[in-house]
Amino acid sequence: MISVVNSFKKYIQNPFGKFCQRDFCFALSAMLLLTSCGESREKVSVEEFKMQLQGEAQGTTWQIVYYDLQQRNLKPQIDSLLQKVDESVSTYLPGSVIDNWNKSDSGAAIDSMFYEVLGLSWRIYLETNGAFDPTVKPLVSYWGFGPEMYAHPEKADQHKIDSLLELVDFDTLRLVVNDFPRPIDGLRDKRIKYSFPIFLSKPDSRMQLDFNAVGQGWSVDVVAHFLEKNGIEKYFIEIGGEIKAGYPKPDGSLWRFGIDKPIEDLAQRELEAIINLRNKGLATSGNYRKFYEVDGVKYAHTIDPKSGYPVKHSLLSATVVAGDAGLADAMATAFMVIGTDSAIAYLEGDNNTNSAAFLIYTDSNKYKTWVSPSIASKLSSVE
Repeated sequence: MISVVNSFKKYIQNPFGKFCQRDFCFALSAMLLLTSCGESREKVSVEEFKMQLQGEAQGTTWQIVYYDLQQRNLKPQIDSLLQKVDESVSTYLPGSVIDNWNKSDSGAAIDSMFYEVLGLSWRIYLETNGAFDPTVKPLVSYWGFGPEMYAHPEKADQHKIDSLLELVDFDTLRLVVNDFPRPIDGLRDKRIKYSFPIFLSKPDSRMQLDFNAVGQGWSVDVVAHFLEKNGIEKYFIEIGGEIKAGYPKPDGSLWRFGIDKPIEDLAQRELEAIINLRNKGLATSGNYRKFYEVDGVKYAHTIDPKSGYPVKHSLLSATVVAGDAGLADAMATAFMVIGTDSAIAYLEGDNNTNSAAFLIYTDSNKYKTWVSPSIASKLSSVE
């Protein structure tokens, strides 16, 4: 009995970490043996260590499931963490770091969270040849898809759009260190260590940044890192539809998630497929629900940073699987900008080593799908 107790104590110190299934079963057997020694105590099961949390943040809802032998309720810490994210990069929160930067004349100080999202955005900007560009914010607002939701023009003003396109230029931002402006390309150099806050300058007071196309996915990664730091590796996290799944459940099964059919009416939600995930992030972007209509013309919420107009193409939704939810989130947005053929070309290209996707598009008024070979075996159709 003493050896069993000691083994269990050792297991407790690293709850649900990188243990094989045999180790978990041994620890659980030890608990069953110990609890059976007292008639007043009930036997335990794996599900008793399943923690389910939910809440609201970033204008949406979140839910988290994790397995923890210590049965810790980490909701207060997670709420605090998500509040800090909002205070840094939410354009919907007045007084946030990004809100202050957007309203500034020549730039403003940014914190470490802002810097991390900026770095991820720069990476995707380069990989997609500018299809993903957070400086598109003035155009997003013009078309009515920012905090000023649906305050859109009744008729597009080409002169106004051209003037706003001049502000879409990620390359012109500069990090100012010791009064010396550094090109933003330095974000790729992980050897550079900054002390925060640090100043981020802009050449035109009208320039603005919008991290909404990457922020929720990145927030999922922030929470995942927090759980892992606390020894929790069997989890799934969902914030506003963006997802990260950790190691499989204690019974060895993978986390399963549904991919919606591109139906406009949310009340009639139907699933197109189900995907199994292990240590991956997932995000879906689509224009079939976020749009408005004027004189019979639909205007999608995805804005092309090169043309200045809402996109018009056959791609209805892009579900991306990547190592991190933030990367998946940004790539899903980029695919919705470039469309079906260009997205497939990117996914099949030699430069893509990080992403896989499930695309739903129209062809001759019929729904069709395309899936990356690397995730085909993880998908099952829904009849």
